[in-house]
Amino acid sequence: MNPKTFSYKNSYKKYFFLGLVFMLGVFFSSGCNGRDTVPPEEDGSVASEKVVVITGNGVLKETRITLEEMLKLPDARFEHVYSTINNWPIKKKFAARGVKVAAALKAAGVKDEAKCITVKGEDGYEWSFTREQLLETKRYYFPGVIEGDPANAEPVEPLIAYEYMESSDKLSEARADSLCLIMPQANVNEQTNHTFVRGVNGIIVTVDDPGKWIAAAVSPPAGKITGGDTVKLQHKEKGKVKMYYTLDGSTPSENSTLYNPSTYQPGLNKPIVIDKDTVIKVLVKGFGKYDSDIAEYHFYIN
Repeated sequence: MNPKTFSYKNSYKKYFFLGLVFMLGVFFSSGCNGRDTVPPEEDGSVASEKVVVITGNGVLKETRITLEEMLKLPDARFEHVYSTINNWPIKKKFAARGVKVAAALKAAGVKDEAKCITVKGEDGYEWSFTREQLLETKRYYFPGVIEGDPANAEPVEPLIAYEYMESSDKLSEARADSLCLIMPQANVNEQTNHTFVRGVNGIIVTVDDPGKWIAAAVSPPAGKITGGDTVKLQHKEKGKVKMYYTLDGSTPSENSTLYNPSTYQPGLNKPIVIDKDTVIKVLVKGFGKYDSDIAEYHFYIN
């Protein structure tokens, strides 16, 4: 037999066999790891790696719960597109699939007297909410968030998402990732993106009173002012709160003029021009505490 022919045949068989093994490996591995092939609750390797520990004196018992276990809770699953605005501010949408926060807390036996809920992430980032903000306030997806249009709002739930895609309004584009708190909007202009917590691994529930946000201050102080001068609103926690004000004597709300739309673009936070005797009323709102008392400042033209 020709040695060259023998070598060629052996090489052919060798590479054919290796190729067949590779193809079989790809076939079987795609069946185990394909996101659309195996639901998370059936794929223990996906769900078992994601665990949330719920603690604090606001729950009946400390609870360690896996994603797999959360997905089996009654009425826990939820998927939807979410609208949000960050502190830049940039308006965007998230396609998300996950577990309702309320369902996870119910499994831990959240107490009726619970008042403060803090969600913690693996990297140390955390955000606090009052019970009313996280569990009792009606929240929505606003399809027209980019345009600031509140029409056609759809109710959604605060979510511990295991699949999501930023800047997408298609659920088919959601992809598996670390657990993430997705906080919906109560109104089309509400900024919620800064409260999103990635890598959620703990929730602390307490009966402690979170208290109110302190009232806003003004500069210069209230009193006489030269016509055309400006007044700035100030707050020690300006990165965590929003200040809403009125100039017509009415009581401010989240629908009033927002003084500080941006944490990162100071030019958007425009001082208030005073060209006549004016009463500035200010409301401070933010996640983690109750609304401030209404501050009232009187300015008189010299």
